[in-house]
Amino acid sequence: MLARKNSSSRGAPGSAAGFGARESIAAISDMLSSQHKKPVRSSYVESDRVEWALKIACTISMITVCIHTPRTIELFQPLNYIILAADFISVSIFMLDSVLRIHYEGIFRCDSSYLSNRWSQFSVFISIIHLLSFLLHCYQLIDNFFPFLHLNYRAWYGAIRSIRPFIIIRLIPLVVKFKLPKNRIEQLLKRSSQQVKNVTLFFVFFMTLYAIFGIQLFGRMDYHCVQPKTDPNNVTIMDLAIPDTMCAPEGIGGYECPAPMVCMQLNLNAKGEGFYGMFNDFGASVFTVYLAASEEGWVYVLYDCMDSLPSYLAFLYFCTLIFFLAWLVKNVFIAVITETFAEIRVQFSEMWQKKEVTLDEGFRKKLEKTDDGWRLIRLDGEVEPEGPKQKLQWMLRSMYFQCFVIIFVVINAIGNAMFVYRHDETDKPRKYNFYLFEVGFTILFNVECIIKILCYGFRNFIRRGIFKFELILCLGSSLNCVKFFYERNYFTYFQTFRLLRLIKASPILEDFVWKIFSPGKKLGGLVIFTIAFICCYSAISLQLFYSVPNLHHFRTFPQAFMSMFQIITQEGWTDFVVEVLRATDDNLVPLVALYFVAYHLFVTLIVLSLFVAVILDNLEMDEELKKVKQLRAREATTSMRSTLPWRLRVFEKFPTRPQMAAMRKADSDFPMPKVRGSFTHQFAVDHSLETTDVIESDFEFPKRIMKSAGKRKISKSGLTFRQIGSTSLRCSLNNLLEKSRSMTGKFLQTAVRNKQFNMYSENGDLSRPSDSAPKKNAKQGEIDIRALQQKRQLAEITRNRIEEDMRENHPFFDRPLFLVGRASQLREFCKKMVHSKYDSQDDGTNGGAKTKKRFKEIRALIGIMPYIDWAMATVTIVSCISMLFESPWPTTGENLVMNNGYLQISDYFFVLSMTFELCVKIIANGLFFTPKAVVRDVGGVMNLFIYFTSVIFLAWMPKHVEINSLAQFLMICRAMRPLRIYTLVPHIRRVVLEFFRGFKEILLVTILMIVVMFIFASFGVQIVGGKLAACNDPTVSSRENCTGVFWQKLFVTRLEVYGKDTEAMHPKIMVPRVWTNPRNFNFDHVGNAMLALFETLSFKGWNVIRDILWSRHGPWAVVFIHIYVFIGCMIGLTLFVGVVIANYTQNRGTALLTVDQRRWHDLKARLKMAQPLHVPPKPSESARLRTKLYDLTMSRWFNQAFALLVVLNSFTLVIPWNVEEEEQRATYVFTVTALAAFMNMLFVIEIILKVIAYTFSGFWQSRRNRVDLLITVFGVIWIFLHFFVALPSSKIDVDVQVELKKFTYTFGYLVVILRFFTIASRNSTLKMLMLTVIMSMFRSFFIITALFLLVLFYAYTGVILFPMVKYGMAVSKHVNFRTASEALVVLFRCLTGEDWNDIMHDCMRSAPFCYWNEGMNYWETDCGNFYGAIIYFCSFYLIITYIVRNLLVAVIMENFSLFYSSEEDALLSYADIRNFQYVWNMVDQEQKRTIPVERVKFLLRLLKGRLEVDPEKDRILFKHMCYEMERLHNGEEVSFHDVLYMLSYRSVDIRKSLQLEELLQREELEFIIEEEVAKQTIRTWLEGCLRKMRNPSQKDAEGVLPFGGGHPVIHSSGHSSISHEETVAQRLRFENIRGDSVDTEETESSEEETPPPIRKKAAVKNRRGSIPDVLSRTGLFQEAARKFMVGSSSEKKQVKSRSPETVQLLPKRANSEIRKGSGQPKNFHLQLNVYDLPDVEERGEDSPFSPKNLSDDFNGEHSPLVITPSLPVPPTHGSPRPLMPCETTKDIEKWWNSLVD
Repeated sequence: MLARKNSSSRGAPGSAAGFGARESIAAISDMLSSQHKKPVRSSYVESDRVEWALKIACTISMITVCIHTPRTIELFQPLNYIILAADFISVSIFMLDSVLRIHYEGIFRCDSSYLSNRWSQFSVFISIIHLLSFLLHCYQLIDNFFPFLHLNYRAWYGAIRSIRPFIIIRLIPLVVKFKLPKNRIEQLLKRSSQQVKNVTLFFVFFMTLYAIFGIQLFGRMDYHCVQPKTDPNNVTIMDLAIPDTMCAPEGIGGYECPAPMVCMQLNLNAKGEGFYGMFNDFGASVFTVYLAASEEGWVYVLYDCMDSLPSYLAFLYFCTLIFFLAWLVKNVFIAVITETFAEIRVQFSEMWQKKEVTLDEGFRKKLEKTDDGWRLIRLDGEVEPEGPKQKLQWMLRSMYFQCFVIIFVVINAIGNAMFVYRHDETDKPRKYNFYLFEVGFTILFNVECIIKILCYGFRNFIRRGIFKFELILCLGSSLNCVKFFYERNYFTYFQTFRLLRLIKASPILEDFVWKIFSPGKKLGGLVIFTIAFICCYSAISLQLFYSVPNLHHFRTFPQAFMSMFQIITQEGWTDFVVEVLRATDDNLVPLVALYFVAYHLFVTLIVLSLFVAVILDNLEMDEELKKVKQLRAREATTSMRSTLPWRLRVFEKFPTRPQMAAMRKADSDFPMPKVRGSFTHQFAVDHSLETTDVIESDFEFPKRIMKSAGKRKISKSGLTFRQIGSTSLRCSLNNLLEKSRSMTGKFLQTAVRNKQFNMYSENGDLSRPSDSAPKKNAKQGEIDIRALQQKRQLAEITRNRIEEDMRENHPFFDRPLFLVGRASQLREFCKKMVHSKYDSQDDGTNGGAKTKKRFKEIRALIGIMPYIDWAMATVTIVSCISMLFESPWPTTGENLVMNNGYLQISDYFFVLSMTFELCVKIIANGLFFTPKAVVRDVGGVMNLFIYFTSVIFLAWMPKHVEINSLAQFLMICRAMRPLRIYTLVPHIRRVVLEFFRGFKEILLVTILMIVVMFIFASFGVQIVGGKLAACNDPTVSSRENCTGVFWQKLFVTRLEVYGKDTEAMHPKIMVPRVWTNPRNFNFDHVGNAMLALFETLSFKGWNVIRDILWSRHGPWAVVFIHIYVFIGCMIGLTLFVGVVIANYTQNRGTALLTVDQRRWHDLKARLKMAQPLHVPPKPSESARLRTKLYDLTMSRWFNQAFALLVVLNSFTLVIPWNVEEEEQRATYVFTVTALAAFMNMLFVIEIILKVIAYTFSGFWQSRRNRVDLLITVFGVIWIFLHFFVALPSSKIDVDVQVELKKFTYTFGYLVVILRFFTIASRNSTLKMLMLTVIMSMFRSFFIITALFLLVLFYAYTGVILFPMVKYGMAVSKHVNFRTASEALVVLFRCLTGEDWNDIMHDCMRSAPFCYWNEGMNYWETDCGNFYGAIIYFCSFYLIITYIVRNLLVAVIMENFSLFYSSEEDALLSYADIRNFQYVWNMVDQEQKRTIPVERVKFLLRLLKGRLEVDPEKDRILFKHMCYEMERLHNGEEVSFHDVLYMLSYRSVDIRKSLQLEELLQREELEFIIEEEVAKQTIRTWLEGCLRKMRNPSQKDAEGVLPFGGGHPVIHSSGHSSISHEETVAQRLRFENIRGDSVDTEETESSEEETPPPIRKKAAVKNRRGSIPDVLSRTGLFQEAARKFMVGSSSEKKQVKSRSPETVQLLPKRANSEIRKGSGQPKNFHLQLNVYDLPDVEERGEDSPFSPKNLSDDFNGEHSPLVITPSLPVPPTHGSPRPLMPCETTKDIEKWWNSLVD
């Protein structure tokens, strides 16, 4: 049943139907768990001792399985026996626990037996595994001690111990106690697992798509550049090029090998090729696609594909792969986890909420009365100290002391960071000086701590957390001052972490950190879970792979832990997996690959997403706080609008100079003086109401308006006539009738507008008689919507008035350049040029009908900017395209703009166009000191900057440009030209504004990360500073011996070929020995350390730092980098993601929405995209064949069968379809192609069956059918070309056959791939998620555009800064900045984070490590730019990767909640929308997407489910809905979305779901509809009564009016059309659907309208004879007639105050009664039962009171909201005026005459 939803009363009694599925299931589970809970047994198996014993056994088992490896035992031999003894203890406890529980509960004797529980089954299984592991260990020891037994123990037997780490699952319930019932936990897990499963299916869909596409596009890439005489079956390291390069045969378009190398196809197996980068078959392709989607190592596969094929194909393939899989589809997991986590948070809120609020003990105070009065007394001590202690406490609390401490903390941190290792003899004495410096500061901070202890006492001191932290720092730093510890850096942590005290110094930063990290249970629990999961998986991997030969990653547990931790960070994880696969047996390679892929998938998509979910949850605001912030945001915009910007307020500093206005002489007897109108206006206007007072007060305006309106109403009332006879009464009635005839839509609108201030109270409620007076104060929690809107309007009026005063009193105000006149013709012409644009919203104005336009999206896109901005955007794009062709190569500079006249054309054109644009805009809007000036924000400043830099560069055109010169800086400024589009396109400008609005939080996160980086950088300088330098010759260990030259191996290939590991055969080069730091990092001073840690913050290069620290300083040194990576990266980076998402949602307004408002927001977007179904019409029963085929094709199994057929058809692409593959495996290729052809013929049969069943016109209605038909036609064409043309063509010409086969194979696999896309339309889950991705693309279009423009600016800048950098470790023929197009590829690689730090270090190369001479141009040297590279790459990665790219995650999360919200949470589920689509198709048989408004009532009767409307029970609601459609759409046709929007508004609780402005508009609309329906109902009833009085023979019981009784009517007296208390599930099924025809005769219609029970009841109680009998008793007919004929304000008040069951026709006076047998009563109150009133909409179309013939007070737009309270609605001219027909007037006059007589 359609009803208002009340989310606040879900748990109220009587509202059981309002429960969602989730709440009901949870409640039932609580009941079941409480009823069937096992009785508490005080037995020995449930004692605390047994529980502690199990905890100890689980812990022992976990420890022993982590250290039980041959390498660990080899390091410490007694460990073998310790492990055996510990395992014996744990196994004994487990087995004893199982035996005791079996003895106590039994095995299978009842449902509560031990083995009937799955948890107990798992415990038994783990216990058996432990027993087998213990026996295996004994077997190993026996074999070692008694080798003569020949037991032949194998190391791989230990793989059975890989199951033992799952003991941690048994430990979880022993440690963590869940307070939720078991059933609810299962419900949560089921729901979350279902969502994760669906998204995983979607991910697999895209993986499969790109896998089969990669197979067909690339196939076997086996061509390499080798020596001419190379044996392809036996390749050595000496045969390959240096470095190894892939190539393509001639004519394909790939890389061509330089002479004397040749391009040859090599025969290598999968291990030789390295598994990664192979598209040979489906398995290898899926593995390659998954690794590439992880954004690690994908560029090397890209470069191989670019060398093997035309580069654009490979680039497009991998760019789309990264965009869809890595950025869109994988980020959907974050949305899933966030939604699921929010649900779990609600359920587990009791666990995470603190029972007691922990206050800051040092600031606890209480209010006590003393002799001096009431004072705040601190609670940290019983008695306030006196004397010296009191003074010391005052000093410690003073601001000066806090600043003093902060200054010393900063000085200490800076002092420690200033140390620089020079690797000479001065390092030692300088280090000693810094030691003394540290000792001095340690003493100072220790003194501070001692003073605090003495002042507060130790107990009060230790209570505060900040004091505990300071005490720990003092103790640790004191130990660090010991010379022995200082030299070994055991306690350096305490010295460096002293800097964290700065967070306490900044209140803003402290609040931000507290908001993020204060819920310690969530974030701390997640950290513990992550570490425990890594440990568990590391132990499993340790036991599985420790016996694999030539694999050193799993020898010990620390090595296994580091390897599995590396996979989480994704840095170098592909190389690690490839190395493991190469060392594994060939038969186990698929299982091992699946093992590591599953682990990587879980930790990167689930675990890391949990961090984002926790941070987003911490940033989430409370529901009440959201409402407060909504109000504050509106008040902030209101206050901002009332003031002028500072650039215009400068005119207030100058004296006023009012100008005389020349006026023509008026044709009057009294000549007007030549004085300005505004000057005389101030004396003529009555200032009785001061507007300034109203503006200053926030909530007084509505009250004054109401009072003034009331006064005006009294003053305009005029003379009051008293009825003294029948003549005056007749005259009054005639006047009223004449007024009703002449009443126009404009008059009605005026009447509607006059009631606005009376119909609303200050909190937005509709007024009732009891509270119609204005309230003095709004209730707490309520918002005065009307006052807020009026305040905003008054602010606008005030600002306009100030501008007008400025314009009149200052002659130079609003005059562009102080020269152009305000109303000059030139300025008006320029304004038209500047502001003219395409109006995409111009449809149906002035009452006209809507014009149906095609390509609405394109028209809307054109209308977002004026024509001049479109022209300038086009010119800017053309200029940017021209800049792409600028290149420093060749070094002669012929392709530079300074030396190329063709490239200068676009520059001249751009400058001239922008000159014209700026001149026109300045003349139209002014430059600076005008209201709409060109330079009024940062965008205007950037426009002028880009213009002047372009002009200066064009005028200068420097021919000589050196590195770091002014000319080079000018060229970089010129490269900002793409950013010009930011200021032209408003949507892109909005993206930038949204980014800068949330810049505060992003800046706080950046500061926090800088503090963390500085702390770890200082620590790194202390422990490893000056100790990382080593000789580049690994055989030399001392600096003294690092001299001379040596042979250095060259990197040749990643392939496993013969001679790669052979010292003699491997290519080498002779290089000098050098004692130096590692290439990319060092910790010699804090600057280099912070740069290294910033690179590590992106997960890049940290494994290199780890390996070097391990090799040069032992295993303990790597703890430092692991802690930093975990804290800085896993928490810091997710903090960036969370803050960016939170800011995005706040700026869009969605973050401030409550739960109900967000659901309504999602529902509106979901309804906007809903479209009518294209269900083919069902054939008639006479066409039996078509009917059977129709049922067949519409059946579920038919669709599922063909969906399976699509999948099988796609799997024919598991091998490449090309000529080369056919030469090697002709049988396989022919088989799969023939199978694909056979399946395509089955699809042809499907199309034929559907065409016969639906007819061709019905078949063509569905877009999906059209696509299927097109693909099928392509398939038939392919079958003909391939099997009947290409294959037999060998008889003609071999070359022709090869070319034909290439074409047919390509055409064939494209058809199959197109067919694979259709699987998404056959599966609802894939369809919803596909909509999520597609809408994310569209909604993020401007974000992606802004990202591309910024990347384009960086590309141009890179060409200027690093054009000819010589090749190095990263810079190569694929990675360089020689052209802007190549720079774009490099920056896209950096955008994914792929080795961007290596590129940066190559670009940092400067003299003497490169060729450079004084005075050389920047394109003539191969040097880079040291500081420019650091700024360039770090800013690029920070801005684009950390911030802009995360906006895509925010968009995806928003769209995910839109498309994939839970059915229980949705206001209208997909089933409800689908039901409406089915019903719409039944009514819209022509499928025009519109229906006549008369059919709406029949559509409403057919609805079921939540949208069901019973025309009998919900009669008034039915009337309101039909009239709403009539009134809003001019009585014309209504569209699909019009009806759906109306139903959606009627099905929600608008008070909770709608925001302020929308709520106000909707309430006013519903009030007007309710009022007009009541008027029409009364008019129609009176007509029927008068006709019956004219024809007494047709009297019916319906003419008798009951005074009460009848059925209860669901009716709203306020903001909704139906009561909130009515539940959603109340519905009344009806069997017979009435047709379209309605009898127009009054008697028959009245008989149909009134149900017999009502007539019977009305005849018994309070029966009245006739209307004349009633009217003869009262003298108030004039007032009653004016109420329903004219619509006065008094009537409106009465309509609002009527009861839910009745409509009050005549005003009720106090203490009125009708007494039987007495004379005429003093007062009379006539009530009409609403249920008995006739349905107006079911009368004949020719009825004058039908809604179709009523005037339309609204615009004819198809919008769910068309009433704007602040603006008058123009009357439409599409419908006639509601004139009273003459026949009705004559009837009333005739009746009146008879009454008087």
